[in-house]
Amino acid sequence: MRFLCFLLYTALAGCATYDVSRLVTPGMAKGEVGALAGKPIAEGRLADNELYWDYTRQPYGYYIYRVTFGPDERVREVRNLLTPENIRKLQAGMTQAEVSAVVGVSPDRQVYANGTRSWSYRYQDYGVIKLLHVIFDSGDRVLWYYSEWDPRVYSKKGGGSSGGGR
Repeated sequence: MRFLCFLLYTALAGCATYDVSRLVTPGMAKGEVGALAGKPIAEGRLADNELYWDYTRQPYGYYIYRVTFGPDERVREVRNLLTPENIRKLQAGMTQAEVSAVVGVSPDRQVYANGTRSWSYRYQDYGVIKLLHVIFDSGDRVLWYYSEWDPRVYSKKGGGSSGGGR
C-alpha cells in the first residue's frame, strides 16, 4: 500500500511540476530551466536572435509554452503560444517554420498519400476547448487552417441539447 501511495504521489507531482508557466520565471538561468522543465520539444532563435525553448502539454493539454532567453542566457519571457490572437496571425502560404514561430510545433502530425500534411493542436478559445488544424501542401506551405470544437469534449453523447427546443 505504501508503494502504491508513493507511485500516486510521484505521478501527481510529475503532473504538477510540468506546468512550465508556474515553474519558470523571468530572470531564471537557462541551466536551471533545463533542470526543472527538462528537454524542450523545440528550440531555435527568434528574428532578434534571442534563443527560445518550447514546451508542450499537447496532445491532451491546451498549451505550448515558449521560454525566451536574453543574451545573458536568462529567461526574458514565458508565454503560451496557443492563443486566439496568435491563431489569427496564421495565413495561407506560410511555411512550417513560420507556423512554428507563431503557434509552436505540433506533436500531432499527419501525412497523406497526396503529399499534404496536417498539424493539429488543442487550445482554449476563451474557455471553449477547440482543435486547430493547419493543412500544408506538398511544398510545406499552408493551404488553409480551421478550428473546430473538440469532439472529444463536445459530443452528442455528452448530454447537451440536440437543438430540438423544448
